[in-house]
Amino acid sequence: MRWFSLFVALGTLVSCAKDPVVESGSGGTPGTGGKTSTGGTTSSGGRTSTGGTTSSGGRTGSGGATSSGGSTQPATIDCPDTSTYTNFVTGQYGATVISVNNNSSKSYYMQANWWGNPPSAPQEEVSGIGFTITGSVSASGNSVIGYPSIFIGTYGSKRTTSSNLPKAVSALTSVPTIFQTNVDTKGDTSYNAAYDVWFTKGSAALSDPSTSSPGSGGAYLMVWLFKPTDKQPRGTLRGNGTIVSGVKGGWDVWYDPSDPACVSYVASNKAASLEFDLKYFIDDAIANGYGVKSSQYLSIIFAGFEVWAGGDGLQIKHFCANVK
Repeated sequence: MRWFSLFVALGTLVSCAKDPVVESGSGGTPGTGGKTSTGGTTSSGGRTSTGGTTSSGGRTGSGGATSSGGSTQPATIDCPDTSTYTNFVTGQYGATVISVNNNSSKSYYMQANWWGNPPSAPQEEVSGIGFTITGSVSASGNSVIGYPSIFIGTYGSKRTTSSNLPKAVSALTSVPTIFQTNVDTKGDTSYNAAYDVWFTKGSAALSDPSTSSPGSGGAYLMVWLFKPTDKQPRGTLRGNGTIVSGVKGGWDVWYDPSDPACVSYVASNKAASLEFDLKYFIDDAIANGYGVKSSQYLSIIFAGFEVWAGGDGLQIKHFCANVK
């Protein structure tokens, strides 16, 4: 979430790239990413910033799944978090903490994260564990403009509660998660909807404000709900329609071994939502040597939209992540 700008023969940088963290709310200069493969413009990996202040306000509801103004989750996977929290997030690095109805000790963070310095940053309306973008950004060459997202874990000054992170990869039993969006109604160009999952070499939370990546010996794992027609993940294509044991559908796998390494699993057929156990992707990455190792620590789980241009109306209907 974090995630920079390197100009190469066919475009800019790459998914999973790192980005400086700025606590004051002003943006930093993007860092450099890895070398891209041939094809379209690469993603910046959804880097995050810890800049900006946390907005206040909003309200929480009580009990169970919500109707309008909140979020619901299916009972098919063990990720029960719900919320009726509402708020508006404004500014380049606006952010807010989302409370959970049925687990008062747990929270999520929503961050605007428009690190590309758009002349006017869109507004995000937070509803439940989700949000809707109002307003568009203009293209800036081939660079990602931002990664508005929701996450659990610790990133700079932003710390969620009861995330069970960081946690040793070797100790993970399951990571059920839900990501519901409206991308089926929003076209296929200049944005994606993606998880960005960070793994660190050590067990310490990434609480240093200067953090810009998982660090040496760490790794990124991304899961894209679709591949934009004009963009591509970082690295080179390792397989089309790959079957990941335990997960529905086929996945096109892109990998860049740069340190920290990045593997991106891209749905071969566009999906508007995913309900799955993230551990299946983690296990696949370990088995195939895609940078993730059992000796690392799962540190942060982000879900959001990498936006190169536009963005108006993009919506996360519901997000949930349950680290076990």
